[in-house]
Amino acid sequence: MDPESGKPLGHIKIPAPHVTSVAFGGPQLDELYVTTARTKLSEEQLKKYPGSGTTFHVTGVGVKGYPGQTAKL
Repeated sequence: MDPESGKPLGHIKIPAPHVTSVAFGGPQLDELYVTTARTKLSEEQLKKYPGSGTTFHVTGVGVKGYPGQTAKL
């Protein structure tokens, strides 16, 4: 998202209807890991999106994440 306008800067198509989470990883934090769900999908949806329920590894997104912060809970 553009911090000034709030508009999306890009879009990544994931071949699954339900994205559950995203996280940056890899040595340079420039790889994106996207988890998806397959629960409550019909047989037709599962045929259309056979990768549902898996984690997708996306590279070349052109942005980086930030290192995590240690927290004591």
